[in-house]
Amino acid sequence: MDDPQQTWDDYYSRIKTRKVDEATKLWENMLKAGVSSETVFAMDFTHFCDLPEKLKELGKQLSENYELEFSDVDDKGYQFLSGTTRPYGNELSQVDFIGWVEFMCDVAQSYSCVFSSFTIESPELGLIWSNKDVESEKG
Repeated sequence: MDDPQQTWDDYYSRIKTRKVDEATKLWENMLKAGVSSETVFAMDFTHFCDLPEKLKELGKQLSENYELEFSDVDDKGYQFLSGTTRPYGNELSQVDFIGWVEFMCDVAQSYSCVFSSFTIESPELGLIWSNKDVESEKG
């Protein structure tokens, strides 16, 4: 019989590996588009969970640094938490960006939630990048 905790740990590990791979590919695309260490980015993200109380706890932690919005619970029992840095922006290096994605994966896991999607926008360049636009072969 499989160990349920190991199953969850493996699941979260695959998600984190995939999200970091997506972020790495996005960063490569961003560099090709002309971003630099002085580029200011607005960052948006989504987490989800089938335990609304856990998602609320995650939201409480993230509310210190992000504007947040909770969806209604959908017909499958999932609730979504959307967040943004807007109206503020951040200057990021590749290390900062990958670290942010890793943090979002880890903090989601600590509340039994899933880090689902992220978007990074450069208003200055008029460009938006999303992990939904890249395909990861990992995880």
